[in-house]
Order: sequence, then C-alpha cells, then structure tokens
Amino acid sequence: MKRKYRLKAVVSFALALVICTGAAGQGQTLREAAASEAQQNQQDIEDKKSKISDLEKKQEKLDEKIASTKDDISAHEENQQAIQEQIETVSETIATLSESITELDKKIERLGADIIEQEKAVAEKKQEIDQGIDDFKGRLRALYIAGSDSYADILLGADDFYDMLMKMELIKRVTDHDNNEIDRLIAIKNDYEAQLGVLEQNQEELRTSNDELKARKEKSEAQKKKLASLYRQSEKIIQELQKTEEAYEKNKEKLQSERDKFEEDLQALYKKEEARKQREKAEAEAKAEAERQRQAQQQAEQQQQQQQQQDTGSSDSYTEPDEDDDEEEYTAPSSSTGFIWPVPGHYGITSYMGWRWGAYHKGIDISDWGVRGANVVAAASGTVLVADGYCTHDWGKDGSCGCGGGYGNYVIIDHGNGYWTLYGHMKQNSVAVTPGQHVEQGQKIGQVGTTGWSTGDHCHFEVRLNGNPVDPTQYVS
Repeated sequence: MKRKYRLKAVVSFALALVICTGAAGQGQTLREAAASEAQQNQQDIEDKKSKISDLEKKQEKLDEKIASTKDDISAHEENQQAIQEQIETVSETIATLSESITELDKKIERLGADIIEQEKAVAEKKQEIDQGIDDFKGRLRALYIAGSDSYADILLGADDFYDMLMKMELIKRVTDHDNNEIDRLIAIKNDYEAQLGVLEQNQEELRTSNDELKARKEKSEAQKKKLASLYRQSEKIIQELQKTEEAYEKNKEKLQSERDKFEEDLQALYKKEEARKQREKAEAEAKAEAERQRQAQQQAEQQQQQQQQQDTGSSDSYTEPDEDDDEEEYTAPSSSTGFIWPVPGHYGITSYMGWRWGAYHKGIDISDWGVRGANVVAAASGTVLVADGYCTHDWGKDGSCGCGGGYGNYVIIDHGNGYWTLYGHMKQNSVAVTPGQHVEQGQKIGQVGTTGWSTGDHCHFEVRLNGNPVDPTQYVS
C-alpha cells in the first residue's frame, strides 16, 4: 500500500513539474513573439520613413519641372505629364503616410501597455527595497542595543568546548545571513535601477513617437491639399469633369428625378429606422419597468414572509433576490471615435460637397489613377442598412442606367447616434455585405467601380447626420 502511495506521489510530482515547465515555456514563447512583433513593427516604421523620404525627393524634382514648364507654351505637354506623374507620386506618398501612421499607432499602443507593466514592476521593486532596508535597520538597531562585544560575550560564556563550537557556528550563520541580505538588497537595487532606466527610455520613446505621429498626420493633410491643387492644374481631370458636366446637362431632368426619388426613399428609410429604434427603446424601458415592479413586489412579499417568520419564531432563512434578474437598460449604439478614409490608398477628391451644375452634390467623389477595384471600407463600425449590388452596368456612361437611384451598387451603414454613411458606384459583383450585418471600422464592404450614373471609376461617399448630408471632409481622416 505504501509503495502504491509513493508511486502516486512520484507521478503527481512529475506531472506538476511538466505543467510548470510547459507554462514557463509558453510564457517564454509569448515574450519572444511579442519581441519579434515589436522588432518587425519598428522595421516597418523605418521602411516607411525611408520610402516617404524618397518620395519627397521625387516630388521636389517634379515640382521644379512643373514650375519650369508652366509658362512655356512649347513645353505644355511636358508640363501636363509632370503634373500627372506628380499626382501619382503624391497619392503614393499619402498612402505610405497612412500606412506609417497605422504602424506608429501600433507602436504607441504597445509602448503604453509596456509602460503600465513596467511602472507596476518598478513600484513593486521599490517597495521590496524599502521593506528590506526597514528590516535591516531593525537588525542593526538590535545589534547596537546588544553592544559591540556581544559576540565575544557569547563565546566567553560557553560552558565547554563543544558549546563554544556550537555558538561559533551560530555566529557564523548569523553573519552569513546578514551578508546575504546585504547582497540581496544590492541585487534588488541594481535590478530596480535597470528597470527604471528601461521605463524612462520607453517613456521618452513614447513622447518621441507621439510627436512623430502628429508630424506625419500634419504632413498627410498637407499632401492631400497639394493633391487637390494638382487636380485643378490637370487638363485631363478638367476634361473629365467637363465631360461629366455635359452628360449631366444632357440628362438633367431624368437624373434629377432619379436623385429626388432616391432622396425621398432615403428619408422614408430614416424615419422608419428612427421609429423602430424608438419602439425598441420604449419596449425595453417597459420591460425594465415591469421587471423593477416584479422585483419590488417580490421583495415586499419576502419582507412580509420574514416578518411573519420572526413573529412565529420560525428559523427559515431569508433569500435575497437573484442579481441576474436585473436587466440592463437600453442604450443606443454609439459610433466609434472618428471616421476613417473609405478608400485606403486613394485620396484624390474630384468633386466636393456643394452646388454643382445647378444641383447640390451631397458627398465627395474619390478617384485617382488605379482606383478601379480598390477596396471600399466601412468608415466606422455599424450596422448595414442597405446593400444594393444588382447593377451590372459597370462602365463609364453619359447617362443613368436607372440602378440605385443613380448610385448603382451602393451600401448604407448606420453608425448610431444619428450617423449614416453611403458608398456609391461600387464595382459589379463586389458588394461584400448584407443588410442587418454588423461591420467593423475598416472592414471591406465592396470595390470601386462606375455603376449607376457615372462617367468613370470613383467612390461617391456621403456622411449623414439625422438624415441630413454633412461635409465628409470634416469627418474622415
């Protein structure tokens, strides 16, 4: 029987050792993976920084070329070619800046998490040092009170040689303990100073990264303004806009009728959604009120029963109401903080919100070279209200094909708090979401195309607040 118990003990110990070793190995693997990810993140930041520098140098040369050929009639074609090349270069710069900003955000988030952990570790280490010093002070105080010749008194007070040897061993062990304690405190102090140094280094790196992030964002905004200026200088863009204007004038009544009908349907949808939300809110409030009344009645009955038990001397215990019976109050969904650019990597705006050719353009048109097939993403998290992807007329046209109220394949997302976004003219068979589906910010919802009434590939993007269109450039970044 004893052998059986010993075998079980050995097996249990071995199993515990394997589990501990495995856990330690897993922790080491996670730390190595985190370090590798941080290293890759830093490398990506440096690569983007180098690429941005190269693109800026290229822009400087093209700026000089554009300026030198601007007023030279014989170099007009060369000037326009330089403008087109600069448009592509600036677009690539903006895309690279956007990627760089994303990488910096990752680094800042990682540094913030590391700093929190390091501050905690440094505080614990300091507390350990303070406690060790207090303990050692107590030990020194006791030695002082005992007197400097206490060790000699102990030895001289020995009864015999054996007793003296035992007391000498005791003194040696006490001395060794004191020396070890001093060594331990010194080691803790060195460790504390090393951790504090890493913490201060990370704090400085975080400040630098935040400054760099701010500079990149400012540079990105400046590049977008430069791109808009280049568009105004590009005869190709001007000709395309003139072509669009001519097509609009040619089909003005039909197109305006389609847009009016679309707007009417959109407002009806908004009212329907608001009524649904109000109804759900009222139902949730009524349910919560009924639950509160039920709990109040239950509590009153339990208190009455408890009083009766006290009056009759009953020993039955009183039962508190279950916490799980409480229902959460209804809260309307909220939009994420800020909207992101809906066509990553493509930042040209060929038409802004406002009056255009006698009609009001309710959003912005996003387009530049190579935009066809580019991903269209959700500007913020939310719920898909409309996902119309039935239009097959995916080519430039000077009139409307009648699909989607002129928007062709389009998606509308409700972000809560009264905010909706609309994404129009998406590529044939590219709509990647369905009505009622929840989408995260940055999730692909389709691709850029030219369905509906569209003379060329672009994404028509709208932001609406309480059903009314607002300027998207004030929301997206």
